[in-house]
Amino acid sequence: MSRPPEPQKKEELLEKCLNAAIETGSLDCSINVIAKRIGTSGRMLVYHFGSKQELEKQVISLLERRLRDKLWSFQSTEDGDTLKALLQMWEHFTSLEMYGLLKLTMELNQRAVQGDIETRQFLELESQKWLEALSQLLHDEDMALMLLHLFQGAVLDYLTTGNAGRGEQTIRNFIRLT
Repeated sequence: MSRPPEPQKKEELLEKCLNAAIETGSLDCSINVIAKRIGTSGRMLVYHFGSKQELEKQVISLLERRLRDKLWSFQSTEDGDTLKALLQMWEHFTSLEMYGLLKLTMELNQRAVQGDIETRQFLELESQKWLEALSQLLHDEDMALMLLHLFQGAVLDYLTTGNAGRGEQTIRNFIRLT
């Protein structure tokens, strides 16, 4: 007889996996390596998540959800000042604690570019969620799409050059010009 699912244990494992992925900036390792990093077994991860691919999806979904929540927390503390909210979000993205996370998202983008259909579909769904959140923030779907692309390009520039200032300036210019 198999054990019944333990949602609380699954959430704890997911949280640990997210922290480990952010710390290393990668999910590109075996499920046993991930398990060892978080102090459990590969069997336990497979029991709760089914596969490494499903674990990865759930880790990234949790991460993306938290980032969107962070955007809303910035917006609500600044009396609706969109520029301040976006600049705070950029500052958060480019903080030392987020570097591994940004590398992780770029790893997923690379997988999609290399033809991984499942990753591509997953990233499309996450992009749609970002567009919805940004559309609510800006009250303009076209502007939200431009801003999503602005952030994606600025993050790529930041990761490849280490220059966060250009992204900040681009956000300021975007708001000024809109």
